[in-house]
This record gives sequence, C-alpha cells and structure tokens, in this order.
Amino acid sequence: MASRSELTGEVAMPSDAQARWDAYADAVRQLASSTNDAEGFRAAWGAMSQAAHGLDHQQILNAIHVPKDAGEHAQALRGMLVRIPDGWGRWISCDRGWYPLLVELDGQLRTLLPDYVIHQVKEKYGGLRYYWESGEEVHDPNDPEPPTPGRDGNEAERDRWGQEHEAWHERLDAYRQTPEGQERIADLERRVELAEELADAAEGRAAVTCELCGAPGRLHHTPAPFPWYKTLCPACAEPEGYVSS
Repeated sequence: MASRSELTGEVAMPSDAQARWDAYADAVRQLASSTNDAEGFRAAWGAMSQAAHGLDHQQILNAIHVPKDAGEHAQALRGMLVRIPDGWGRWISCDRGWYPLLVELDGQLRTLLPDYVIHQVKEKYGGLRYYWESGEEVHDPNDPEPPTPGRDGNEAERDRWGQEHEAWHERLDAYRQTPEGQERIADLERRVELAEELADAAEGRAAVTCELCGAPGRLHHTPAPFPWYKTLCPACAEPEGYVSS
C-alpha cells in the first residue's frame, strides 16, 4: 500500500487533453440533466462520445483534478486528492455544498491516521460515499521489510528475496503476538474504529445538506422514467427540475 509520502507528486494534463476532458465532463453533466428530454439526451450522448475519442484514460486518472469551484477549499481538497493512489482517479465527485464536510472529515482522519489513503469521494444515489483505508500496518520498527529486488534482478536474487520475505513474515507474526505488538494492534484498531464513526457521521450529515449550496436539504429526484437523485434544499431543487422524494 502506498504511503502518504509516496503520494505527493502532482500530474498536470497538457492543455489539449484538459480541454478534451472538460468537454467530456460537460457532456456528462448535460446527459445527467436530460433524463426527461429524449432529444437533449441524444445530443448529450453524441457530444460525450465525440469528446471521449482519443482521451488518455490513464493520464486522466492520475492527474490532480481540483474542482473548479473549490474556492477557499482548494488547498484542502488538493491535499485529499494526493492521497488517492494511481489508477483510482484523483477527483472529488460531488458539488460545492459538501466541500466543508469533506475538509472537516479529512482533517479528523489525518489526525487519527496520518498515512490514510482515499480511494473515492463521490455522490451516489443522492448520498455521500467516502471510501478510504488506514494506510497503516503494525510492523516491528527494528525489523523492516526486505526491499523488493528491481526489475533487472536475476532469478537467484528473486529466489533469495522470496526466502528472506518468508522469514520476515514469520518474525512479523511473532512480533504481533508480543505485548508491544498487541498494544500497537489494539491502538490501530481503536483509531480505525473512531475514523469509521467519523466517516459515517459525515455521510449522515451530507444526507441532510444541500449538495449545491450547503443549506439544510433532503433527497430529491428528477421526474421519471429515469430519475436522478440528489440531496438539495428547496431553493436549489426547483430551478434544477428536481422534486422531493
């Protein structure tokens, strides 16, 4: 698992790739808002398909996508994005009304688990989903894991590493049974449990917070036949074409 120190580099997309990605994202938003408009849906689908042609998906996934409306939260959200490992997609997939909740939660988790890793932050079915893991394991501080041989290592080196690694795991299992190891495991479990409670609480707060403006809200949806769900306040729901669920 990548540590926090390995996730500090930022990848910026070339301007042409960024423009294509922006066009694709705009088309996706248009598609989501056209569920009750067949002609608009077809047009948005065509625009999305056209913009998707030629996109370098790996480049997009690994770039840092700070939301354009981040405002005063830009630095804090950037700090969250660099915690996402390569290949997962470094963006915040929700609207501005939830940014304060995310920033507060991230600060709480950093305090409990300094190397915690984020996998996804997104809206799903109108609710906040915050997927993460501790990024921390209990190891003997005086017995580090044997370094992995490089790609140019020969077969003998790889075999020797395999034997060393197996022996290290046996020592690690023994260390984890010692009083010190058991104490550290219990401490980590306590911190993870508290972090889970904080994440659940943040998702619960999001369920009653307008995703667009941050005011008190509730679940709304677009009209059938293909409803799109979003937690909104009445003032934001009406102009967006959402009705209360």
